Amino acid sequence: MRQCCYLGKGVVLAGFIWEDEGFYSATLFPAKILTQASDKTKGEYEVISLVGSLDVAEGAKHWTKNVILKSHPAKKDEIKPGMVVLYMGGDPCKEDLEELKRAKWETGVILNTDELYKDVVEIRGCGGYRRIYKKHLSQLRIIDDPILKAPKEK
Repeated sequence: MRQCCYLGKGVVLAGFIWEDEGFYSATLFPAKILTQASDKTKGEYEVISLVGSLDVAEGAKHWTKNVILKSHPAKKDEIKPGMVVLYMGGDPCKEDLEELKRAKWETGVILNTDELYKDVVEIRGCGGYRRIYKKHLSQLRIIDDPILKAPKEK
């Protein structure tokens, strides 16, 4: 059932809320770019949300520097401890295409791959709470552009 392009052509992941620490704290929503970042826009993109939540309405417009321009579903051979990936919430063993299309994403650092043979990894969220989660491989995306390094621990 896994499909590499479930986000659709031209869909980026853009920060709409919790952007205090940039990519590391932002909650990223599937979005379309309305205005490209430039010197004129002070490096910000204007985006429109393709999904809604309690915090962000579907169709909401927003200016942000926090845009993942390119990412792809994670594969086992790509996952390494210490790398920054995108993860979504929900049941760590469920793979639901509709849920993936409408998911909100956050950044996390891979901590442990001891259960990768079961398609499960341990992740520490980069956002405010920095909780540790077990996530199924289907709930991870590799960030291709921009390249992010793990944030320094506070």
